[in-house]
Amino acid sequence: MQRTSSVLMGVTGLLLMATTVPAFAADEPTAPTSRVAPPVVADDAPVEPGSITDKPGAGAVTGSDSGGALEEDAPIPGETEEVIETPDPEFPGKPGDEDFPDAEHCETARFAHISRNTKNTMSVKYKTFVKNDLNSSVDFKFTSKKSGTTTVGASINISGEVKVLWLGKLKVDVNGSVSHSWTSELGVETGGKVKAHSTVKGDYGIMKENVYGYVAMQYSNCRIGAKQYMDVWAPYREGWRIHS
Repeated sequence: MQRTSSVLMGVTGLLLMATTVPAFAADEPTAPTSRVAPPVVADDAPVEPGSITDKPGAGAVTGSDSGGALEEDAPIPGETEEVIETPDPEFPGKPGDEDFPDAEHCETARFAHISRNTKNTMSVKYKTFVKNDLNSSVDFKFTSKKSGTTTVGASINISGEVKVLWLGKLKVDVNGSVSHSWTSELGVETGGKVKAHSTVKGDYGIMKENVYGYVAMQYSNCRIGAKQYMDVWAPYREGWRIHS
């Protein structure tokens, strides 16, 4: 899986007014080719190399439902974290008027600023497994049987207006696939070959773009008000995680 959040555009923050964020903020993705990611396989997964497929054979052993709580932030293999070494945003001001031609003046607006691009995670909606007690590998098949929904959110209570503000910031600067709300699909399959005397586990869920940063106000004198720091996430894709 290619991580889209490792590239940020420019060293200055982007001014985003909640009233000007386009209609994507309230929409779920609909394109079937972009909703489901290829299966993500952990390095320790007990599967035969190169055997993972999205079209398992009819004779494959089907997975059994797993018990226990579903993880809200399961790790995604290969995800990394990046500190964003950028100064506070600086927004262009307006020229002074006739009486004060050199006056400093800026548009008054709230903005979001990303300080750190943290590891993406998966909100697990369904868990399954196959146990192989034989002396040889066995074909297995996982099928998503339960669904769930993940929405844009933050580590502190924020208004719907601020959620839209963050969603616009994420979509423009980090990951163009983020969505306000995402509901996972049923019947999505994956499979492969589980090694002898091994148990392979599968989690189906929604991948979340995660960042850390703050929201603040830019005032008419071009000064920045108190910063409200928070962790922020938004769903951007769904798929299988295969692990031991």
